Amino acid sequence: MRARGRIVLGGTFDRLHVGHEALLTTAFRSGRLVGIGLTTGRYLAAHRKPGAERIQPYSVRRRRLSAWLGARYPRSRWTITPISDPFGGSIGPGVAGLVVSADTVAGGRAVNAERARRGRRPVPLLVVPLVLADDLRPVSSRRIRAGEIDRDGRRRSSLRVGVAVTRRADRPAVVRAVRAAFPRARIVAPGSSAALVLSVRGAGRSERSVRLRGGPVALAPVRLPAATPDELTNALDGLLRRSRGSNRLSRPSR
Repeated sequence: MRARGRIVLGGTFDRLHVGHEALLTTAFRSGRLVGIGLTTGRYLAAHRKPGAERIQPYSVRRRRLSAWLGARYPRSRWTITPISDPFGGSIGPGVAGLVVSADTVAGGRAVNAERARRGRRPVPLLVVPLVLADDLRPVSSRRIRAGEIDRDGRRRSSLRVGVAVTRRADRPAVVRAVRAAFPRARIVAPGSSAALVLSVRGAGRSERSVRLRGGPVALAPVRLPAATPDELTNALDGLLRRSRGSNRLSRPSR
C-alpha cells in the first residue's frame, strides 16, 4: 500500500533527465501526495555546482518539471515548493518518506539528523539506484551541461580510450583490431616513438554499436539495482562478466 503521508524529494532538476524521472516515479509509486522541493537561485548561489553558469533559471526548471508531472501524473496530487536551504519541507510534519538517489543517501541521513534535533521522528529513506548512460557512467545534469550526454543518457561527445600493448611489434595488429571494431574511430599515438599506448577516440553519437561476433551490440542506458557504492561496484562487475561471456571478440588469425 502507498503511504498516506507526503513523499518528499528535492533537487535542482536542471535539464530534467532520466535520472530525475526515476526519482519522481519512485515517489509517485510510494505515496498519495508528492512534495517536490526545487532549489532557488539563492540556494545555488550559496552552493556552487560545476557549470553553474549554465544551470537553467528557476522559472524554466519549474515550468519544465510541471509540464512533465502534468503529462505523466495528471490525476495525482503533487506540489512544487521553492527551497533555499538543504532541508526544505523534509523536516516538517506529515512526511511519510524521503526519496534520495544512491549517491545522495548522506543528504537523507542529514535530514533525519535534523528531524531528530527538532524532536521529530526520522522518516524512511527510499533509495533509488543510479541510472547509467550508455557509457556506463551515471546520468547527471552536470554531464548534460558539459555536452557529454543528452537527457536520455546517450553519449554526445567522443570517448577517449587508452589501449596498451606490451610489445611494439603488436601495435599494427591492435590498430587493425580497433579499426575493425570502431570503423569511425580516430586513432592517435601520443608522445614519442617509444610510446606503447594508443588513444582511441570514438565517433560520439554516430558510433551507436560495436560489431562483435554475432552481430552489433547496441549501447543503451542501464539501470542497476544498487543502493550503495559497494553494491554498484558488484552490479557493474556482474554486468561486465555477463557481457564478456556472451560477446567475446574472435581471436585474430596469425
